[in-house]
Amino acid sequence: MSCFLDYLKEHDIEEPLPDDIHDFLGYLKEKVYSVFSINLYMVSLKKFFSYLEEPYKSVGAQTINIYKMADPQLKRPSRKKHHRDMPTEEEVINLRSSLQGDDQKSKRDLLMVDMALYCGLRVNEIANLRAEDIRQDGDKYKFYVLRKGQVSRNHYVFCDPGIAERLLDYTQEYKLKKYFCTDIVHKKKKDRLNSCTVSVAISKAMKKAGIKRKTLTPHSLRHYAGTTYYQTTKDLYATQQFMGHKDSATTEIYMHVENNYSQVGIALAPC
Repeated sequence: MSCFLDYLKEHDIEEPLPDDIHDFLGYLKEKVYSVFSINLYMVSLKKFFSYLEEPYKSVGAQTINIYKMADPQLKRPSRKKHHRDMPTEEEVINLRSSLQGDDQKSKRDLLMVDMALYCGLRVNEIANLRAEDIRQDGDKYKFYVLRKGQVSRNHYVFCDPGIAERLLDYTQEYKLKKYFCTDIVHKKKKDRLNSCTVSVAISKAMKKAGIKRKTLTPHSLRHYAGTTYYQTTKDLYATQQFMGHKDSATTEIYMHVENNYSQVGIALAPC
């Protein structure tokens, strides 16, 4: 709101009108703010005027919301959709090779990377994964995960047996009774790493492997899993279920990715 108040003061406006909302939007564009910042300012302004209305709504009084009056003609800048970049096969090999070690941290970080690469888990799903969430179904393994926005673990993904067995061995070796993503540096095995810390750990591993592309993030490993899965199955609905997408339109991005990214199916994930 401070930016809007500065604008009003700079232009000697004591009682703003709907046209001033339009002019304020133009003012932000002239200041060369990013699209994200402009939209953030405008959303804050909208909520501010809605907040001013609330006390009067409860008593049935009529109010004038200048933002609502200006809103039909407002054209906020749209953000460009980010290209879902993902690692190449060579980068995946280098990443996994950099984490080959017998120490606990290397084993833990490799498991985190593999669950993103081959199970398509988000960083928060990795952070919340428990040993008890791994179920064996014949010769297959399931991970029951806490999906984004959910409070129960009703969703599961099939996991490569090699990854599941390594995870079980890891929890037994280091006597982890609940979460496997725990604090190793400070030796607090009961302290679960949060999603931010998991993301940082994977980012450091990528940097260590020499992956310097700025478009690649820990979430890019999940896109690798989605692309690989779709290219292996050619089944959009199955890929949607695997990735945990609510809308199939989100999954359709994997139909347009070039084939040079991945030639190995999920079932062939390295152990």
